[in-house]
Amino acid sequence: MRRKLVFGLGLAGVLTGAGASVAQFAADRTPTPPTLPVSPVPVQSRPAALPTPGARPALPAPPGGVGAVPTNPIQQAGGTVEAPSTPPPADVEIRSALGANHPWAIKPEHGAYFILVKSYSRPNRPTPQDNGPSARTLAEELASEIRNTFKVQALLYEYVSPERRAEMASIAAARERARVFAAQINKYKEQAALQGMEFLEPDNRVHFKTVNYQDQIAVLVGGFKTDVDARKALDTLRKWPAPKNKNLMDGAVVQRANKDGKVLLEEGHLNPYLTAHVVPNPTVARADAAPSEPIDPFIVKLNEGRPYSLLKAKKAWTLGVKSFTAPVEIVSKDAGTGLMRAVGSAGKGADVLKAGAEQAEKLAEALRNMRGKGAPADGFEAFVLHTRTASVVTVGQFDGPDDPALLQTKQLLASIKLNLSKDREGYQPVTNAPSLFDNMMPVPVPH
Repeated sequence: MRRKLVFGLGLAGVLTGAGASVAQFAADRTPTPPTLPVSPVPVQSRPAALPTPGARPALPAPPGGVGAVPTNPIQQAGGTVEAPSTPPPADVEIRSALGANHPWAIKPEHGAYFILVKSYSRPNRPTPQDNGPSARTLAEELASEIRNTFKVQALLYEYVSPERRAEMASIAAARERARVFAAQINKYKEQAALQGMEFLEPDNRVHFKTVNYQDQIAVLVGGFKTDVDARKALDTLRKWPAPKNKNLMDGAVVQRANKDGKVLLEEGHLNPYLTAHVVPNPTVARADAAPSEPIDPFIVKLNEGRPYSLLKAKKAWTLGVKSFTAPVEIVSKDAGTGLMRAVGSAGKGADVLKAGAEQAEKLAEALRNMRGKGAPADGFEAFVLHTRTASVVTVGQFDGPDDPALLQTKQLLASIKLNLSKDREGYQPVTNAPSLFDNMMPVPVPH
């Protein structure tokens, strides 16, 4: 009976650390020693021992030097052989939702400053729970409407999150380990042929850990040479009518009482042009930030007496999770406490804007009181910062924007989903429901 060299564990097991590789003979009786091969044994770091009756040759353990463990009583454990080091490639290709050569992708030569109109954050892969349009589809539709309606240049920018970079690095490292391991398989396949044994091919599937990340694409108008030019154009842009497609806007529900005192819920949509703001070109590398200037005394006064004020934080960085943009209007620098009042004319729009500051405080309170699976034992350390144009909710205190604790908190918050429905019973889920925390970014703490 012809002897067979069976590689007991596939490549999938090697990459996941599920077990160890064992070489074995498929024979129903004790094999006799083979004759020496005429051709020379393949060159190795040391000569390979020929099989002897009752013995089982051991192949190298999987990458990482894990010892071979028998998977049944017939097999004998092999030794441990240190695998060659396989560091991940230095230049990892990052998968892009926009693609490498999108005609509307923003570039450094387009200008120094832009007006950020809207950013969309959507799942990278459609799921049964959320199979709505992608971030690219929404961003392209809004940019196309701006170009066709207002005859100005609208460009797109894709933000690559640390989670996506980590996934791409993990895939690249797994493929590199697979390449090295495949070379070892070929070497032992040749050795089996020289010894007159049949080599059974293993399962060569590559397994690696994946991350459920969001595609994040922004729509920008510009560019402009200076921020002054951009701010002048912003005044005109904020007068534009809302987009025709309601899917391009964030939804809102307003609670109001009628004359009889009955509470009514009214649906509305937020015009993205009203919340647009000026930003530097995100593709231009910025120099190290200059020493921070003292906080505007008016901002300090605006946050006085607030229970979750970000100004109480001790460390230099925090994680911005939600911004309620333009919820208030500044009345007077010399006014006492309670410097904010509703903006806009009477009606549904004014009610939406008025609720912004209160929603920020309530969201921070809810995060601090959150308990359950995955949440910290004492809840999330949430803060609020009220500025002249927005109320921002942040979570945590960190040493820097790349602090591992910050990235861990970001992943944990990203797992919080909103289950929205068009009906009270929940039978009609909203396909393009926004995430609770869709555009989280590290922000410096003002001191």
